[in-house]
Amino acid sequence: MPNVYDWDYMRREADGAVPKSALAAEVIYGNNHGKVSLDKSYLAAALGTGKVTIETLHQVKTIRQQNDGTYLLTVEQRDTGGKLLGTKEVSCRHLFLGAGSLGSTELLLRARETGTLPGLSPEVGGGWGPNGNIMTARANHMWNPTGTKQSSIPALGIDDWDNPDTPVFAEIAPLPAGVETWVSLYLAITKNPERGTFVYDAAKDRADLRWTRDQNAPAIAAAKSLFDRINKANATIYRYDLFGKQIKAFADDFCYHPLGGCVLGKATDDYGRVTGYKNLYVTDGSLIPGSIGVNPFVTIAALAERNIERVIKQDIADS
Repeated sequence: MPNVYDWDYMRREADGAVPKSALAAEVIYGNNHGKVSLDKSYLAAALGTGKVTIETLHQVKTIRQQNDGTYLLTVEQRDTGGKLLGTKEVSCRHLFLGAGSLGSTELLLRARETGTLPGLSPEVGGGWGPNGNIMTARANHMWNPTGTKQSSIPALGIDDWDNPDTPVFAEIAPLPAGVETWVSLYLAITKNPERGTFVYDAAKDRADLRWTRDQNAPAIAAAKSLFDRINKANATIYRYDLFGKQIKAFADDFCYHPLGGCVLGKATDDYGRVTGYKNLYVTDGSLIPGSIGVNPFVTIAALAERNIERVIKQDIADS
């Protein structure tokens, strides 16, 4: 598994030898150069086989099973402005869903509730969680600046996961403002036991999440427990002015790491085979039940590789 960022590239960014990505604050909406993203890893390897075609700006809308057991997908093609250009159908013998916690769950919920795949498990839609994501920040002392040049890629963390009462792993999140801020920013990943559920809204033809702000309370309490101790030890305070118009020390109105919806061993078997249908698989973060304790990208990739090896050996080789 490659690292998330090419650190040699970042060194060349700092030297001015290549176009900047991480040092130009590119992260949330894409990183054009240094990040080892899918187009440079898995997709590049797949294209290298000569057996794969990638169709961009296509969205699968419906899945149904045909009489011969194959699957038929209805796919919409749109331009970069969202305008519908056309609709096509694609059939396949083996179908792998990798649309993430929201996308794969919505596709299967729609198929179950509209009757195109009526035999799907009632577990589809359950076990969702935001990986306990909470953001907070501390005000550094004037003699302890964070620096005007920061990468947008987190590289350090605070590991308090062995805490028996309030386990937390906190990524030290950069704040590349280009000026000194004296702000230490953190993405706390907590062990929040709360779970949400997706339900299908037929009128809007979409999956809606049943999750309330109150369900973030255990995550906020865990983050507060850790950072209260850190503030006490360093004689620092929280920053209350960074998370919207309200004055608050913790942000809980976002989710970097959506997980669950097609939980492994419930909506699928232990290898991502969707319960009730042959040759239908889930390969993404929707398999993970709500919280994992760290950034989940390596676990998602490892789980996908583990599962596909078993599927190739047992399902595809024998078909």
